Amino acid sequence: MNDNPKIAYWKKVLSLLNKGQNVFIAMVVDHTIHSPGTTGAKLLVTENKEMMGTIGGGIMEFTLVNRAYNILNNGNFTPEIQSLDHKKTGTDEQSGMICAGKQTNLYYVCEPEKDGEIVDKIVQNLIEGQSAILSISPEGMSLHKQEFENHDSQYSFTQSDNHWCYQEQLKNYNRIAILGGGHCSLALSRVMKNLGYDVFVFETHGNISTLGENNFADTTNILDDFKDAASQLSLPENTHVVVMTTDVPNDVRGLLGLLDFPFPFIGVMGSVNKISEIKKRLHAENISDQQLSRIVAPVGLAMVSNTPEEIAISVAAQLLQLRNESPN
Repeated sequence: MNDNPKIAYWKKVLSLLNKGQNVFIAMVVDHTIHSPGTTGAKLLVTENKEMMGTIGGGIMEFTLVNRAYNILNNGNFTPEIQSLDHKKTGTDEQSGMICAGKQTNLYYVCEPEKDGEIVDKIVQNLIEGQSAILSISPEGMSLHKQEFENHDSQYSFTQSDNHWCYQEQLKNYNRIAILGGGHCSLALSRVMKNLGYDVFVFETHGNISTLGENNFADTTNILDDFKDAASQLSLPENTHVVVMTTDVPNDVRGLLGLLDFPFPFIGVMGSVNKISEIKKRLHAENISDQQLSRIVAPVGLAMVSNTPEEIAISVAAQLLQLRNESPN
């Protein structure tokens, strides 16, 4: 299975620590609109200037990488934050960029003896999809288990005159379930995994070649009936669903199960005629107009989408719009 960007990042940090190397990490802990770096973005720099990730690029990042190299090669470093304005005037330090907006970055040096065990736990929690809170402050880095609360924000940053603290819920808020395991499902799985989503694929046939090719899904579930998919998904309030099975009857079965749960997004792939037939059959199953109004169909932004890859991009763009509207 391919790792999402966050898991890959922390695996890289852990690998370097296990080799006895210190690692400079930078995280965006707060940002305003138009800022090139967004909250949760991460960058690491090694002792030989190897990089992974980004906090916004440009001269800001170039300057930081050089500073990180000097820090890693010149001894002790106290965790700090830096607020940067991306314009020629502003109340905070200028970043050298003119994108507009501003961001606050956190800088921390991970050391093998001090942080190796914590980073190992971070990686394990991410792989297992466990709920835990990562905290970083001037005192250091810590991790503690915490029950997942759907209403909480994934990222939190507090600052007073003499103290600051950044917290991040490791449980992924970005989740997508895909009903159907064909070519479009494979393309969508690839795009959404690269965007940092946990991906769950459901199919009723286990011998489809594209299922074997799908190294991007966190889980692949073979069912007798697509109607059962919804009940197998945890955290429905945080899970977007896209229905793209091989035919109308299977789409209908999947939707009959999904409409009983509070999924924030239920999209269906298909032509206008196909969608009309699906809704007609759902009406015959006593699904109300109010329930039908939850279905987004055809799914994806309005564009010419003929190939699986084009369809995946249009769906991903629609989901990103929704994510950007979310307070989390």
